[in-house]
Amino acid sequence: MKIAVCGQSLPPFGKETLKKAYEIGKEIAINKHILRFGGCWGYPYEAAKGAFENNGKAMAISPAKNKEEHANFYNFPNQGYTEINYTGLGIPGRNIPLVADSDAIIVISGQIGTLNEFTIAFHKKKIIGVLEGSGGITNIVQKIAEICKKVGEEDRIVYEKEPKKLIMGLNNLNNQ
Repeated sequence: MKIAVCGQSLPPFGKETLKKAYEIGKEIAINKHILRFGGCWGYPYEAAKGAFENNGKAMAISPAKNKEEHANFYNFPNQGYTEINYTGLGIPGRNIPLVADSDAIIVISGQIGTLNEFTIAFHKKKIIGVLEGSGGITNIVQKIAEICKKVGEEDRIVYEKEPKKLIMGLNNLNNQ
């Protein structure tokens, strides 16, 4: 699976949530999935490092049009992942290919950008993993999903506090 890790990219960050983000990336690598993220810092970057440092594939989907804009305008990282795709779409424009070209997403904390990624995934009926207890929009996405769910629609969202169980839940939904 190609799994987009979406979440809070600006401080402050919780130490425990940073650790769990890294573990999510590690579990993605162990399970031979491809991690995709917005090329930014924060929880998505920790997950990318977790995949990268455990011999997994981590792809940055940058809002920038080139390496210079990625580093100088956005001040985004230029290491800790295996490849980068420059979209030139800006923020939030890059959210569409990040989510649409992934099989699943994982939400870790987050604000408006992460909510945008969640709603794109929900609308496109992607498999969604929510790291419970990570704060931000994870505190409200279950209610949003309930309100927006269409009659007869199957629930494709996993809510889990532990990274390993979260990835196992995504695997189970993908194999159905």
